[in-house]
Amino acid sequence: MKFFGQLVEITGVTDLHIPFIADTTALIQSINKTFPELKQSPYRLAVNMKVIQGNVQLQPGSEVAFLPPFAGG
Repeated sequence: MKFFGQLVEITGVTDLHIPFIADTTALIQSINKTFPELKQSPYRLAVNMKVIQGNVQLQPGSEVAFLPPFAGG
């Protein structure tokens, strides 16, 4: 699992390895217990380099990234 931008400041880590979790909903619940400050921060999730919406099944070895809000121009 990787964290980017202001999420690194909140968690204090850029990479985190945890035991396998089956889906993104369970992953978010687990991460919120470890880093409760994330509940107040907006972010998007990417699984295997694709930004996702909703719950996604994970496979062993899936790469999950917590991304801060994007600003564009």
